[in-house]
Amino acid sequence: MKKIFLLGPLLPPVHGQSLAFTRFVESIEESEKIVVNTNLEDKSKLGKIFGTFKTLFFISVKALFSKYDVVYFTCSRSMLGSIKDIVLINLVSLRGVQIVNHLHGSDFYEFLHSSPKWYQKILFKSYEKVDTSIVLLDSMKLQFGDFERMKVEVIPNFYDKELDEKLVEKDASKTNLVYLSNIMSSKGIFELIDAFEKLSKKYDDICLSIAGGYIADEYMNIDEVKEMFESKISQNDKIKYIGKTFGEDKVKLLQSSDIFVLPSYYKSEAFPISIIEAMACENAIVTTNYKYLPEVVNSKNGVLVEPKSVESLVEGIECLINDKEKLKQIQKYNKKEAKEKYSLGRYIKSLKQIVMES
Repeated sequence: MKKIFLLGPLLPPVHGQSLAFTRFVESIEESEKIVVNTNLEDKSKLGKIFGTFKTLFFISVKALFSKYDVVYFTCSRSMLGSIKDIVLINLVSLRGVQIVNHLHGSDFYEFLHSSPKWYQKILFKSYEKVDTSIVLLDSMKLQFGDFERMKVEVIPNFYDKELDEKLVEKDASKTNLVYLSNIMSSKGIFELIDAFEKLSKKYDDICLSIAGGYIADEYMNIDEVKEMFESKISQNDKIKYIGKTFGEDKVKLLQSSDIFVLPSYYKSEAFPISIIEAMACENAIVTTNYKYLPEVVNSKNGVLVEPKSVESLVEGIECLINDKEKLKQIQKYNKKEAKEKYSLGRYIKSLKQIVMES
C-alpha cells in the first residue's frame, strides 16, 4: 500500500474544500498517511501570515525527511496560499514521486494569468511538475489548459452520508426556503433577503431559514456584512437566522426545507457541496446562471436566475411556490440524482483510484 503525503485544509472551519479534504484524509489509515493542515480561513491577516510560515516549516520537514510514495494537495488561488503549494511541489519533485493536485474552485486560470509576471513564471515552472490535477466538472479541465504534460481528471463533489438518515418530515402546510452557506455579500445573501421581503408580502405560508457564519469578500468586510445582515433580517419575522449549523442540526434543517436558494456570484464558485446536500434532502434548487453553476443545476433540478438581480430571484422562487406539483417532482428527482451521482462512497473510491494509481 502506498503512503500518501496530504496537504490541504482540515475541518474546522467548514467550507467545501475543508470538508472534501477532511473526508479523504479520514478514509486513509493512519499508517498510510502524512498530513499537513493548511486551514487558516478563520485567522486574522497577521494570523494567516504567521500560520503560513508555520505551515511552510512543516511542509519542508515532512517533504525532505519523511517516507511517502505520492503527494496529494488542494491548490490555493491566492499569492499567500500558493506559496505553500510551490514549496511543496518543488521539494517533493526532488524525490521523483507522483504529484496529484485537486482544484475545488473556479479561478485557478484567472489567478495564474493575473499574477505578476515574475510570479507567473514561478507558478508555471512549479505546476509543470504536477503529474495529475483533479477538477469537479469536465469543462473545468480548461483551468489547466496551459500544462500539456499534466493529466486532468474529473471527480464531481459529494454529500455526506449522514444526510441519508431520515430525521424529520417536511411540513406540507407551508413552503420553507433555506440558505446554507457563508454569510457574505457575493453569495447573494442580501439579494435573497430583499427578494424574500417582496415574496413574504404576497405569500403568508412561506418562511426563510438562514444558516452560516460571517465571512468577508471583495465587496464587504466582516463587520459590514454583519451590520447589514442583522439590520435587514430584523425587519421580517418570517426570517430565522440559525448561525453556523453542523451534524444532525444541519440534516434536520435541510430535510425540513423545500427550496434551497444560493444566488451566488462568488468569484471562486464552482460546484458547491451545499447544493448537493440540499438535493440529497429533497430540495428544489434556485441558484444563479453564473460560472459553472448551470452545469450542476438545470430545469430538472430547479431554477436558474440572473446574478445580482432581486427581480429575477423573486420570479424564480415564485414559479416553484405557485406550482406545488412541479416542486414535488423536482424534489424527488434531486434526491434520486444525488444518491446515484454524488455519494461520499463514490467520491472516495474515485479519488483513491486516481491517487493510488498515480
